[in-house]
Amino acid sequence: MKERPSLGIAIILIALGSFFLLRELGVFGDRALDFEELWPGILILAGAAFLLQFFLGGTREPGFVFVGTAALLLGLFFFLFTLNVDLSSLIGELRGPIAWDDMEVLWPVFPMIGGIALVAMSILSRETEAFWVGVMAVVVGVVALAFTLGLADGTAELVKFWPLLLILLGGGMLLRQLFGHR
Repeated sequence: MKERPSLGIAIILIALGSFFLLRELGVFGDRALDFEELWPGILILAGAAFLLQFFLGGTREPGFVFVGTAALLLGLFFFLFTLNVDLSSLIGELRGPIAWDDMEVLWPVFPMIGGIALVAMSILSRETEAFWVGVMAVVVGVVALAFTLGLADGTAELVKFWPLLLILLGGGMLLRQLFGHR
């Protein structure tokens, strides 16, 4: 039996072709959009393709949701850097448009993206273990981002209680094992 091409590949080809056609027709004006600025769009397209494959392609593999969500969010995050988006009015630690040097304060976004992708996957596949790991990753990312952006100054005493997060996670998993299978 001959296999059909993936729905995701078809979507990527249509999106890329549409973009390049619009570029050739001058829709973007005088601004020369080049690969250096637009490469995160490949991640966004790939993420969208994985999500469409899950929802419309008949392949209900939960991993498609994880990869699709993570790639889509990473692409959006990287666009902040390649398009030099200025968030300095919102985030005081940034000194003008976002540059790659700002990764030293924005790195906690990565565990947040992974956590959001795990939560999305677990909701659609009904796997509670992945859900709680995802929630913990988001919490770790948010707390770390608060520290790197200087929003958590004066809370250094609270940091010594971080093991409580592990205890709560382990306790929740233990309770689920003991009482969740009835």
